[in-house]
Amino acid sequence: MTNREIDKEHRYEKFIGVLIALTTIFAAMTTFLENLSSNEADRFERLAQEYSIRATTESLNGAIRFSYDWQGAFQTWRELDLMITSAEEVGDTARADMFRATRDQLTSLSPLLQEPYFDRASEWTSPSQYEADLYIVESTILWEEFENKSSVANAWDQIANTFVLQLTLYAVVLSLYGLSTTISNYVRWIFVGLGALISIINLFWGAWMFFIPIDEIPETAIRSYAQGFGLAYQGRDAEAIQAFDQALSENPDYANALYNRGFSRLNINNLEGAAQDFEATLAAGRDDTTVLWNLGWTYYLMGRFEDAIAINQIALQKNPTLIGVRTNQALSLLSQGRISNADAEYQLALDEATRQVSESRTAGLEASSSLWYYLDAASADLESLVDIISGTKAPWTIGPDNAMIMAERNQIRQFAVEQIKEIKEYTLALEFFGRPPEGTENVTVSPFRFVQEVLDENGDFVEYVDSVNNSFGTKEIGVLFDFSGFKDGQHEVWKIYVNGVEDIPLRVESDWSVGENGSAIKFIEYAFSNNFVFARGEYVVELYLDSRLVQSGTFYVNDN
Repeated sequence: MTNREIDKEHRYEKFIGVLIALTTIFAAMTTFLENLSSNEADRFERLAQEYSIRATTESLNGAIRFSYDWQGAFQTWRELDLMITSAEEVGDTARADMFRATRDQLTSLSPLLQEPYFDRASEWTSPSQYEADLYIVESTILWEEFENKSSVANAWDQIANTFVLQLTLYAVVLSLYGLSTTISNYVRWIFVGLGALISIINLFWGAWMFFIPIDEIPETAIRSYAQGFGLAYQGRDAEAIQAFDQALSENPDYANALYNRGFSRLNINNLEGAAQDFEATLAAGRDDTTVLWNLGWTYYLMGRFEDAIAINQIALQKNPTLIGVRTNQALSLLSQGRISNADAEYQLALDEATRQVSESRTAGLEASSSLWYYLDAASADLESLVDIISGTKAPWTIGPDNAMIMAERNQIRQFAVEQIKEIKEYTLALEFFGRPPEGTENVTVSPFRFVQEVLDENGDFVEYVDSVNNSFGTKEIGVLFDFSGFKDGQHEVWKIYVNGVEDIPLRVESDWSVGENGSAIKFIEYAFSNNFVFARGEYVVELYLDSRLVQSGTFYVNDN
């Protein structure tokens, strides 16, 4: 090797030495940034854990205190109030005064029995407002802070992991530089160029990772959101929307605020606004089945059936066990006149309900309360669709405009009526027996005749008078009917729906014991008290025999 070549090689080695030194400095800087990022991730993780503990404590303590105030203080107050009424009805003023003194003394033991929660004029309290003030708003703040800090911790952790990857790449660069010194031809410059390129990419990548802002929700936005959540919990959706607006003005991509504003808009029938908020929630990164579920339902109410079907399908792909989404899917298909497809979806929903009940019973557990809620909702939604098609909408009817249902309405209505009966029978059979209804009903029941007893001056029965429309203050209604084909010992259930929702205290379960044929009367009343009266509204009475719906009828309680 000539002296010139030796000098050239020395210069190259010095050049490589400088590159190695620079790369080492870059690696040291990256190590520092990785350590800094890891420390930040640990710090925010500790904060998240602290908020989680505080949120759990706040929720548990609040729930326990509310249980005492509601189940203990207020319910005791109500019982004493009923006892006062009962004593006064029989003329026992001394006992009434004793109960009254005890009742009034109780008011000092719970804020729920005091203003601003207790209204003395109506003798009723506002449990949702009390719950919101007691713990729901504060626990919401703490849970949001937990999610917020956890998200930031995850972001810092990802940055730290990126720096670890970059350190690995710097090690590769040093290896390329070292290998280049063992090669004397032009290939060494390929190694040098590749190493330099990796170093440059690493530098820009590291700077971008470290200096891009991490999305941390401001505390003021969280507090506005929590206030909105508390207002929505009380049913004050218009006010809640204003609070959510404030939260979103400070953080436009606040997914939880977008979702809950959409839910409040849905509650006040602002369907367009609700759909926009649910869509924005998905765009903000929250794409869980709850958001998809509510967006699909909103599309259905808007008459956008194809969009509803597409969104429901995404939700079902994520979780095919969601009975509520499955029945919503069937409802959208039915509204398009795709009856066979709707029928298949309803059967899948009922099969899933059967599986969940069977699985729970095998484990010695009760099925989730949400299962019964969504089965009841499925029949209620179909009843709403029937009312819309028939032009007999009630105040509680929920569904798309009649004009949106472009298919054959009579066929849709007929299928809906049959499906309502099947869902109701399935629900009752699963609840009591843990299996689908079996066999067919071979019984006949005449249309219900709603009556009240007429008594003479001695209190003896005289006759029954028709009483489909009743005045407020009515305590008891008789259901008179003829029957045939019954058998003693068959499982008998009476269910009563008030304004579309079952009134559970009015439900009666027993074994049939009146024979095979004849006439019978069933009295509907609040068996646990003679002080309760029927609220105003529509009462639908249903009779089930061995889980089969054999007859139903309707009476009303009015102001007059």
